[in-house]
Amino acid sequence: MLAALKILHILALAIGLGGGVVNLVIGHMAGADGAPVTRPIQKRIGRMAFGGLLILWITGIWMLALNYGLDDLAIWFWVKMLVVLAMTAAAVTAQVALLRPGPETPAKLRKLGIIISGAATLAVIFAVLSFG
Repeated sequence: MLAALKILHILALAIGLGGGVVNLVIGHMAGADGAPVTRPIQKRIGRMAFGGLLILWITGIWMLALNYGLDDLAIWFWVKMLVVLAMTAAAVTAQVALLRPGPETPAKLRKLGIIISGAATLAVIFAVLSFG
């Protein structure tokens, strides 16, 4: 069971982080105002990446419940969780912005995408330091 959860967790990470990086590349290529043709593509990729983040939360909590006590976790785990909370807040903000688009939405999503991708990268680093 633990192996299956780890596999799902890593696949969700690939979807989330990969989708975020792809959206950053598309956004950069589309220019400052964002090409209208890329917006639906970026929206779809963003939703998939957000789904990956939700799966990460579910599988992460499930693996903790199966395998660890809160006292067993290294300080790096808690640092990772602070980063993950910030990343989740930015990702939720991005999803809300997509539901209520305005003229500032492309610039806002570009900034949030950088924050989310940077936080995801830090979360991976701190996870490795936590769990080896």
